[in-house]
Amino acid sequence: MTESAPLQIDASPVPYQLVSLVRQALPPLVAFAVGRGWLADDSATLLLALVAIALPIIQGQRHSLQRSRALARLAAIVPNAVAVVR
Repeated sequence: MTESAPLQIDASPVPYQLVSLVRQALPPLVAFAVGRGWLADDSATLLLALVAIALPIIQGQRHSLQRSRALARLAAIVPNAVAVVR
């Protein structure tokens, strides 16, 4: 037996929904701030744009790595007729 369950399912989708909300709300908020003159400096706007691009990429890669590890642990437990770890 393993120490923990091979697949861990989140009981609530709220964390993923919050990340999605931030990712979707950030561009209009930045556009509003630029329009109001709060972000007149181009470097600040560039920095926020890079964060808006990098955040979903990092979050997606982290989620993909966690899911791959969970599937590998599951495949190691089940018979070879079901799944094989390469």
